[in-house]
Amino acid sequence: MRRTVVKGGILLLALDLLFAGYKIRDINIQPAGEYPSHQSLQKVVIGARAFDTEAEILSVFDTKKLYQKQIMPVLVVIENNNDFAIRLSASDIYLSDAGVNRRSTPYKKVLLNIAKKKKTAYSSHEDILLRNIKNKNMVADFERKSFGEKLIPPYGSDFGIVFFELIQLNAGTRIYIPNITNLETREYLMFFEFDLS
Repeated sequence: MRRTVVKGGILLLALDLLFAGYKIRDINIQPAGEYPSHQSLQKVVIGARAFDTEAEILSVFDTKKLYQKQIMPVLVVIENNNDFAIRLSASDIYLSDAGVNRRSTPYKKVLLNIAKKKKTAYSSHEDILLRNIKNKNMVADFERKSFGEKLIPPYGSDFGIVFFELIQLNAGTRIYIPNITNLETREYLMFFEFDLS
């Protein structure tokens, strides 16, 4: 038991050293319709921007580990121009490429993936490791920028980052969002699907 505690302490120390000096970087958010990749349906506008090079990823998150671990952040901006609120979750945002729909990866899994040398399955033990990372700037930055679940009020807007496996973007790479909920009627709006330029 004592050996496990010592190993856990060494791992946490290594994680802290790995992310020492992490700087929080701001994202310049534009109106959803101003992104080259966007779509407007049913008075909802969704825009997206992929950060798929090392320099672009570093402009959003202060760690080279995302690029090294082949993780691509995608900014999603949503505007609701209806007189009812809508809901959209990161788990309902897909990257569609060559007929394959890839679900986004939760930010906690991304943090643990870049913090550990070996990729392991998500578990409550890893959740404890995440809470014990002393560099709170990095954890707070990922948490703050993550898309998570958004409740967008009438005539409101919001944004967040979703994470996907880094792929070569091409003309067939698309953002696919099948589930946006009208919170007044509990019905889904029309699905969104548009090129990720």
